[in-house]
Amino acid sequence: MLLDCKDIIKIYPSSSEGLSFPALRGLNLSIRKGELISIIGPSGAGKSTLLRLISGFDQPSSGEIWFNGKLLNKFTHKDLLDYREKVGIVNQEPKDNLVWGLSAVNNVMLPMRYVGKFDRKLKERAKKILKRLGLEGKEHRKPSQLSGGEQQRVAIAIALANEPQILLADEPTGELDSFSTYEIIDYFKQINKEFGITIIAATHDKRFSKLSDKTYKIQDGRLTTQQIYFKTGGIIDLSEESVVVDSHGNLRLPISVIEKFKGLTSVKVTIENDEIKLIPYEIKKSS
Repeated sequence: MLLDCKDIIKIYPSSSEGLSFPALRGLNLSIRKGELISIIGPSGAGKSTLLRLISGFDQPSSGEIWFNGKLLNKFTHKDLLDYREKVGIVNQEPKDNLVWGLSAVNNVMLPMRYVGKFDRKLKERAKKILKRLGLEGKEHRKPSQLSGGEQQRVAIAIALANEPQILLADEPTGELDSFSTYEIIDYFKQINKEFGITIIAATHDKRFSKLSDKTYKIQDGRLTTQQIYFKTGGIIDLSEESVVVDSHGNLRLPISVIEKFKGLTSVKVTIENDEIKLIPYEIKKSS
């Protein structure tokens, strides 16, 4: 397993009345090398918090994050610096990805220089990445001279500069039109397939579902359901949606189930022919 998040809780202190805000509530997530994963949920569901913890730029309040069998929580400062070289990050806002005064090629070279690479082949590699992302001939343009979709492609190139093992994308199409959104989705698919880079995209955009090996829905800091898409005859179909069960046996029923069984407070669990069934159950009061 490349990445394994176990019982992750993240609590942020609140300035109001000394209260604390739980952004993640016992989240479990396992990802294999080369997988393409989407995590879909509304604002405030915990998507960005999860990516920040995986990136190594923050620590969970409790729980464990394992990378290639090593416990990220116990990494030394040097270990974390080495780990962050293995993780590329694409943010939603162009201003968070790009240095506005630098050309596209110099933006891509920047993270290479940051980790101490200064040989003559840096520019050649940066141009090669930009070409792969359809930006040949625009290497020397500054971000202000590029469209929103092109800016985000430069951001992807920057994330790929140091040949990461994991690419984290936080709402990467949130500021883009539909055409640019599908372009970016296609590039993620190509990068995943050609380079075998593990990609985790956190978004509220359901169009990302169909690019992924797996799609997880997140709500209130917990993964709720998992979807797997597959192709039959060139058409993308959806397999049955499954409910995520954590290591303690906890699960959250989908909203559609809760709405159908309004007032549901408990369920009866039965096992028949190796199948688990949840049956709406009402505790009868004794007279």
